[in-house]
Amino acid sequence: MLMQQLEFKNSLAAYVPRCILAVLVIFNTIVNAQAQTQERLRVYNAFDVDKIYSDETVMHTVWKPLIYADSLLPDTKNYPWAKRKFFLEHLMQVQQKGFNIYGDVIVDERIGKSRRYDKMIGSKEINVKTPGVDTRGYEVSGSIGNKIYFETNFYENQGKFGGYVDSFIRASGVIPGQANYKNNGDGGGFDFSYSSARLTYIPSNHLLFDLGYGKNFIGDGYRSLLLSDWSISYPYFRTAITFNKFQYSVMWSQYVTVDRTQNNKLGYFRKWSQTYLLDWKVNPALTLSLFESVIWPDQTHTAYRGKDVSPWLASPVIFLHGSQSPSGVANNDIVGLNAKVKFYDRSYFYGQLVVNQLGKFTSFKNRTGFQIGMRSSDVFEIPGFNILTEFNAVRPYTYAGSSPDVNYSNGNQPLADPLGANFREGLVVATYTHGNWWFRIEGFLANYGADSGGVNYGHNIFTILPGQAPVTGSITTGQGVSTKMQFADFKVAYILNHQSNLRFETGATYRREFSSLFDYKDLMFYVGIRMSFRSIMYDF
Repeated sequence: MLMQQLEFKNSLAAYVPRCILAVLVIFNTIVNAQAQTQERLRVYNAFDVDKIYSDETVMHTVWKPLIYADSLLPDTKNYPWAKRKFFLEHLMQVQQKGFNIYGDVIVDERIGKSRRYDKMIGSKEINVKTPGVDTRGYEVSGSIGNKIYFETNFYENQGKFGGYVDSFIRASGVIPGQANYKNNGDGGGFDFSYSSARLTYIPSNHLLFDLGYGKNFIGDGYRSLLLSDWSISYPYFRTAITFNKFQYSVMWSQYVTVDRTQNNKLGYFRKWSQTYLLDWKVNPALTLSLFESVIWPDQTHTAYRGKDVSPWLASPVIFLHGSQSPSGVANNDIVGLNAKVKFYDRSYFYGQLVVNQLGKFTSFKNRTGFQIGMRSSDVFEIPGFNILTEFNAVRPYTYAGSSPDVNYSNGNQPLADPLGANFREGLVVATYTHGNWWFRIEGFLANYGADSGGVNYGHNIFTILPGQAPVTGSITTGQGVSTKMQFADFKVAYILNHQSNLRFETGATYRREFSSLFDYKDLMFYVGIRMSFRSIMYDF
């Protein structure tokens, strides 16, 4: 006990001066912020991401969230307080020269109906539920001058989920895109929380520092084969250097390996990651990006915990790092390319290529994936009408690792496409905004090869790489038990407050997943009153 107290005091003594220094630096920056600034910094969100591709001044679009300067909200003080706070502005809204802050108390209440059918036994209805989500929380954001942006949010939730979503939660131990949960019983729902925070410092047009607990997305499409925002929040620090047509980013992050079968006094197992991206605006119509991500374990399932971080593992230079962790586990090294080509006004072709540990495992040297898509904003010159079409294909074993401690995942969810690997999918997403009305429709068809008879066919990225190819002959996409998915989702909302995104919303989802072994069909419907700009999707 005495040694633990000494270790705590020593760590605290080292920690406090760093905190004081950080506060002083931030305070000095605030004092010297441009008092005459009449703009606010904002972050593009899932509801207005298409604006990025309509703004010719945005040079680098591949790394999201993306911060931009916007005008201050109009003065509404002549309206009654109740009208302003419910329909025109944030609950807390302070706008002064060089400083602004916005805050809202969040409510998200949904209720619906879910039905699941097993068509293998005569379309028998096997699961009928009344799903619903009760969310309370807060959101606070703001900026200081044109150099500092900050945000924080927290949501407490109780929810029941229907059909395939409930099955996923009980199998994985996490709520999709949010967090792990406290189970209220097999017949009940789940109690869970969700939070994120971000502090971004932009000292000049050439530098950006972003410290946060949240998510990042790399790509110009709907899915990402490089880094998506599908998983739960994680701590990260990103720095970016922009010079003319080039932007170079490095992000250090820590992910979680959720293993409920392991008794670990240190909590869930952790793993470190570095993500690199070199973005090059070749000309006004073409942008190319070079990507790399390397993952190594902070602690392994053999209870090993590294005592230090090798400089080669923490290298800020792309491709210049170690090949294995201090514990001797081979790192999971993923490289890729992203491309975007403008072919018409507000219209782009885009694509990605991903390769995992090229040449490291001869049996899996073809562990690759690719994406190709097209997106258009204000289609047919109709303001607010946006369409995206996309095709993704990933070969078997692409994101798996030689150890469960280094697969490309966070919190039992993939860090890339939610379908994992060994799949093909084609999808379409269309949105339309007109006045206070918002419409969204999505559909996709997918095919993947499921495991069978204890054989790893490469779909499940959480299964470690076998020592040799598990099937004779060449490895092909879709090997294993051929499984098909059909998905359609429709949402419509009437927006009451554009600042907090308070809205009445209703939606319906159809999903079918079937193979020679099973055939499940899900039908879901919900209505609710919702707030916030966060996007939590269940399209998997």
